[in-house]
Amino acid sequence: MSGTFVGMPAFPEAARAALGDTQLRHNLAHATGVIRAKRAAVVGELEEAGIWEDLRLAGAAVKQRALDDLATHLETLERTLTEAGATVHWARDAAEANAVVARVARAHGADEVVKVKSMATQEIGLNEALEAEGIAAWETDLAELIVQLGDDLPSHILVPAIHRNRAEIREIFLRRMADVGRPAPADLSDDPAVLAGAAREHLREKFLRAKVGVSGANFAVAETGTLVVVESEGNGRMCLTLPEVLVSVVGIEKVVPTWAELDPLLRLLPRSSTGERMNPYTSTWSGVTDPDGGDGGADGPREVHVVLLDNGRTRALADDVGRQALRCIRCSACLNVCPVYERTGGHAYGSVYPGPIGAILNPLLHGQGDPQTDSLPYASSLCGACFEACPVRIDIPEVLVHLRSKVVDSHRGDRVPKPEALAMRAAAWAFSDASRLGLVEKASGLSGRVLARLSRTTLPGGRPAAGRLPGPGAAAWTGARDLPAPPRESFRAWWARTDGGRTEPGPGVGGEQATDLPGRPVADAPPPEPPAAQPGSAVGRQPVPEPERLPAHRSPSAPADPTGARAEVLDRVRAALAGVVPTPEPVPAPVGPVGTPAQVLDLFAERVADYRAVVERVAVADLAAHVAGLFAPTDRVVVPDGTAEALLAALGERAVPDDALSWADLDGVDAVLTSASVGVAETGTIVLDHGPGQGRRALSLVPDRHVVVVRADQVVPDVPDAVDRLAAAVRAGRALTWISGPSATSDIELDRVEGVHGPRRLHVLLVADPATAVDRG
Repeated sequence: MSGTFVGMPAFPEAARAALGDTQLRHNLAHATGVIRAKRAAVVGELEEAGIWEDLRLAGAAVKQRALDDLATHLETLERTLTEAGATVHWARDAAEANAVVARVARAHGADEVVKVKSMATQEIGLNEALEAEGIAAWETDLAELIVQLGDDLPSHILVPAIHRNRAEIREIFLRRMADVGRPAPADLSDDPAVLAGAAREHLREKFLRAKVGVSGANFAVAETGTLVVVESEGNGRMCLTLPEVLVSVVGIEKVVPTWAELDPLLRLLPRSSTGERMNPYTSTWSGVTDPDGGDGGADGPREVHVVLLDNGRTRALADDVGRQALRCIRCSACLNVCPVYERTGGHAYGSVYPGPIGAILNPLLHGQGDPQTDSLPYASSLCGACFEACPVRIDIPEVLVHLRSKVVDSHRGDRVPKPEALAMRAAAWAFSDASRLGLVEKASGLSGRVLARLSRTTLPGGRPAAGRLPGPGAAAWTGARDLPAPPRESFRAWWARTDGGRTEPGPGVGGEQATDLPGRPVADAPPPEPPAAQPGSAVGRQPVPEPERLPAHRSPSAPADPTGARAEVLDRVRAALAGVVPTPEPVPAPVGPVGTPAQVLDLFAERVADYRAVVERVAVADLAAHVAGLFAPTDRVVVPDGTAEALLAALGERAVPDDALSWADLDGVDAVLTSASVGVAETGTIVLDHGPGQGRRALSLVPDRHVVVVRADQVVPDVPDAVDRLAAAVRAGRALTWISGPSATSDIELDRVEGVHGPRRLHVLLVADPATAVDRG
């Protein structure tokens, strides 16, 4: 083990600065503690149902199946996206990806773009690249807006501005908003709801006028050509829906083979990231929706570009041990349990990917040789908490040790050994000979007695601590850590003196009483029980099953590839996976228990209310009258094509038909009334497939109040049932909008605020029909 640490890079300066920033450490401790508690509550529900670990295994297997035959799935994704009207581009690196986005924006005369929160675009430096081309890139996620206006860097995957408190955010808004658009109100307070409202007003005009939107994707389903974006605030839906042109930059590792295999990932991600059963908004779309009518006029961008990005991913794919890091679904669960991240924050990692996943992903993407990158695998205690939290079972400790060994190997030929290397060589010299080790132990005991007298610091348990050691490296190391003083007596000396504790209890190592019970020496203790599985240990881990695999299928033909990027990326993928046999069959996911039809409806109503939405049960015969009473006489309520005649009659002159209304027109109405396609009881989610009565995606997004009618026979028990029921709509090319409560954010000190960029109010009418049975059939 000693060789593992030879050549360990110096502790990053940013990490040392973070350790001394008490406000930052307080913010991080509060944030990670709150998120951990929320996650534990919703994960606990599935643990009680006995399916959480099976769900993790399924999620890991789905992602691994995609990686093991990545070239085939990428070719399938390209084909299905192209058939749906999208233009697919391939990018070997950041420069090629940035060039595609800039070229598309210039082709449409756009001098600005609106962006969905996307780690891939941060990774490639898209904002800076567009700025160099004279194109402004507006971040629209609240936390990313705070970071951008503050000329800052993100510090967390989920809540990038968690290092900022509300007073700092208020100051940033007052100082910078006027420079880039609508100024903040002069009387702006630091209340999170007021700050979120200021961001809403600042960005609303940008959304309504934008020609080009830019996004990433959480998942890309090869079978159906479906891209998936998971978010909370509604800014993602704005960027995906309102601009005429959409460019999505998608890492090649985001591929999911089939629509059905999306199910476990949709259940794992929100629970592991925001601590919710389902995030407020999940948008899925496949290429370009028919712009010439369809079910109510243009629905979404009329031009879609997808950039499939390598940028080091094939380097990571070629690493047999590190390959599993590409399973990451960017949930940030590992950050929230990591004792190192909690004390240093994301800036210390020098990358858009912080925390334990960043400590392995950055070296895998970029290779070794940079001191900052080489230091990252050492930014861990190897406690294993990250593995236990990871929803797709990435064995981060295993990869950390593997990468440490690569750092060591890279320094074996150094002419001038590093101080750590010299120290390890000295240790090897001492440990290789018993007499030399004895001399070192005596010297250590003497120094321990001296330091004990001089020490002013006592560690838990009463052991003295050494002070700050001399020398640049040692001083930096001990300046941020408590170093226990060496024990006064070595274990071997104590053993020889006491005959293993038989002749007298005596002091043990460090001078402590060597007993396990009062008055009972350790030597008389019964033999220990076999060790239980500990977090992060190999004991008790369940390996991801390895089904029988068949040879990969190769596409007989390939599209035109003028830049050569497509061929090169696919060749890199195939070379990285040489010898890996793919898994042919889709991965099944576990299904939870199902109650009676009445229990399912009760659960649906309860879970909808959990999101601070209003839910009411209405009899079929009373629906029209009830809808009429929901709105004031002067309200203007937009209604999509296909709305029931009885509801139109009930609204009377208040009904505003969606006759291809402009975004500004939608922004001026009071509410929208739609039906739904599916309701999900377990998560309290309503899904619209934008068929008759459901309208364009913008209808349920731009107006400030959304009233939605859900029939009892549309309510299914859980996400797997919804995925199955919606499969036909997805294969037909329909976009889906999954809604769980009103739009919301917790980006300001984790205080939840409803109504950021989407509707502030969601009102669900559950129409009961006693003749309807709810089941999985």
